[in-house]
Amino acid sequence: MPLPSIFDSLTILPLLTTLIGTGGLTVGVYSFINPIAAARIYGIPVSTSSTTLTNIISTAPSSLAASRTGDTTMTSRDFSYIHALGIRNLTTGLGIISLTGYWHFILSSQQASPEVQLAVQRALGIVILLGSFVPVVDAWVCWVASCDAAEAQAKKRKAGVMKAAGSRDEAVETGRRAGNLHAMRSIVWLVGALWCLLG
Repeated sequence: MPLPSIFDSLTILPLLTTLIGTGGLTVGVYSFINPIAAARIYGIPVSTSSTTLTNIISTAPSSLAASRTGDTTMTSRDFSYIHALGIRNLTTGLGIISLTGYWHFILSSQQASPEVQLAVQRALGIVILLGSFVPVVDAWVCWVASCDAAEAQAKKRKAGVMKAAGSRDEAVETGRRAGNLHAMRSIVWLVGALWCLLG
């Protein structure tokens, strides 16, 4: 018995690739609208007590030596890094959404040959496959950073500089959560890429 049309590969695959592209686009825009919250997504622990987007924009990057937020310091270099990640995600998301739209809507409406549609679908698969390595690297960086933060924290506690805390440090937890999020994202991207390439 055939599956209902909602489960048709021609329906689900464009939906999956659109969601992948929309996710990248959304995180990219979010990196500019709220760089502090975006920093947390990338595993950079910050407090929102005194640093706001207005303060960041109104302060020239050269004079923003350090913006003190509780016990965490974010420098202009940190914000530049978050904005660079935002640009990366914006362009990747736009590229995936554009290829998906061209493949699914424009080629379908123009009655393009199946070979042309398959070629564009595979090109989309290659873009998503290459893009799936980005979250893997992001996850690795977050995990390494959280391990480094845990080691530094343990050394400070051993030296008596820090009080022993009942729960893990925010930097360690933020890094681990971000690493797990990036790892899960890479799996979704890989599934979409392989489906485009092999489907």
